[in-house]
Amino acid sequence: MMKGLVIAFGLLTLTAACAPDNTRMPESSYQWQQRQDRIEQDWRASQTAPQTAPKTTPAPKDKP
Repeated sequence: MMKGLVIAFGLLTLTAACAPDNTRMPESSYQWQQRQDRIEQDWRASQTAPQTAPKTTPAPKDKP
């Protein structure tokens, strides 16, 4: 039982150590360009998204 737990913990540690780190800065010029393109695409998508106007209720009409 304990041996299985130790092996599972070791595999978990090894997997976590090999996982890509999304917070790392790109190292090559290709990676930088890909990052910049992704940022620009995200920005353009947010700019073309329809802006929803706040819904307002019309003022009640005065009765004569």
